[in-house]
Formats: sequence, C-alpha cells, structure tokens
Amino acid sequence: MKVIFKILISLGLFWSLSFSATDSYQVAFETTECSGESGFATVAIKNIDKIQTASCLFEGKKLKKLLVRSGSSFATYTLTYDEAKSVMQDVKLYNRMKLKMMENANTLIITK
Repeated sequence: MKVIFKILISLGLFWSLSFSATDSYQVAFETTECSGESGFATVAIKNIDKIQTASCLFEGKKLKKLLVRSGSSFATYTLTYDEAKSVMQDVKLYNRMKLKMMENANTLIITK
C-alpha cells in the first residue's frame, strides 16, 4: 500500500510541477506533540527550512522538529522520526523533479 501511495505522490508532484507554479506544492504530514497529541498540518514545500531533533521524547523515542518559514519568523511542528523521514523524502523528490524539469526545459530563465 505504501508503494502505491508513493507512486501517487510522485505522479501528483510531477503533475503539479508540469501544470502549475512550483511554489504551490504542499506537503501534508502528521504532527505528534511531546504529550502524545497528534494532528495534521500542510505547508508549502518551499518554506521548509530545517528538520532537527526536538527536546522531548514520546513513547521513549526522540521526536523531530520541522522548522517552516512564515514571513519573518518560523512555525515549528513536532514529528515522529518516521514522519520526518517521509517529509525529507518528499523534499528530496520535489528537488529532483524540479531539477529534471529545468534540465529538460527549452527555455533559459535569467533572474536579476
């Protein structure tokens, strides 16, 4: 089931990069607070700044903090190690797809 989910995510990513602005790509993930509360969040992939170790444990495992730029400050989300790894894989996939699109583009973009 995870393989099918990853394929669907990859196809969705490819479609979003091909037919819309790359700034609109979003990553959804499950959050887990130090107290055990959980929820979901969605952020723009371009705003993800850093994943680092959190200062608390949940069920004996260290949690990770996801830092997301929000204007001139940062929003912080707490994730399990596995969820942080999944977000990182999404970021890497996004960057590879973006690079591939730039390599295959027939247009040269110069930014001043």
